[in-house]
Amino acid sequence: MITSRTPLRISFAGGGTDIPNFYKKNSYGCVLSSAINKYIYVSVKTHSKLYTEKIRLNYSQTENVNSIEKIKNPIIKACLEYMEIDENIYISTVADAPGSSGLGSSSTFCVGLLNALYAYKNKVVSRNRLAEEAAKIEMEILKRPIGKQDHYAAAFGGINFFKFFSDDSISVKPVNENSEYTNMMFNSLITFFTSLNRDASKILLFQKRRSHKNLNNLILIREQAEELYDQIYFEKLTQKKFGEILDRGWKIKKELSKKVSNKLIDDIYHLAKQKGAYGGKLSGAGGGGFLSFVAKKNIQKNIINSLSKKKMKYFPVKLESTGSIII
Repeated sequence: MITSRTPLRISFAGGGTDIPNFYKKNSYGCVLSSAINKYIYVSVKTHSKLYTEKIRLNYSQTENVNSIEKIKNPIIKACLEYMEIDENIYISTVADAPGSSGLGSSSTFCVGLLNALYAYKNKVVSRNRLAEEAAKIEMEILKRPIGKQDHYAAAFGGINFFKFFSDDSISVKPVNENSEYTNMMFNSLITFFTSLNRDASKILLFQKRRSHKNLNNLILIREQAEELYDQIYFEKLTQKKFGEILDRGWKIKKELSKKVSNKLIDDIYHLAKQKGAYGGKLSGAGGGGFLSFVAKKNIQKNIINSLSKKKMKYFPVKLESTGSIII
């Protein structure tokens, strides 16, 4: 049995500018994001011919089918077709966080599955190829209105400044994981699960239709990603500045679509600010999932206790330096 382990991610700034509809028309998009120590595990093995079905799949559902055409899971179906694997096969997956919750789970799963399938075929491929092929499967084959940042965060790991150019080339600038600024970012970060799941594709599709109206805000979001990277690179970032950048980004993001936030999220965000948080943001497209805040160490416990009373589930995360690997 071959098992891959692929990290989920938190995006700090730039989300939305990694979508082709933006970066192809506006020279480039950029995102500062980090892989985190929460994972999706994908296991692949040859399925015994003693069973009546040819293909067995275990994820949030179970599928027992005799042909790829009958597979319901779109990512598994597309990956098997893309890899030209048409044999008895068993695939199972387990995750450290729920799907559709803003941590890039579908893209992480796609990267992890491709990695496991390449290992199954005794092939080793580069991180860049894993990311690019996973993005191709989701964006071109499955026609999902998503961006590329999640595939690259999952494949590369670490904290990176990704730049997506109009000619589809991509630059990856790793941020020093051991710097005091990177440590400060994660030491000041507290993350909660809202227990609200949502369909990111619907939110992003709505934003795509409003792309002409959202242009100025997306340019501001792009500038914020660059500002945050510069603050880290030139060793100027403070805890307060980090929180303020996230706070401004969150306010701009909410203007992209009414579906990005709701009363519950707004109330929780306001409460965290009342308790001393400098700022924060919702991960992913919005609408639910994981909400992160930046706060001083000595007041984090008070924020955690206050939000826990509102049924927010504390979800501690750390930086993960390794991308998708075979374990």
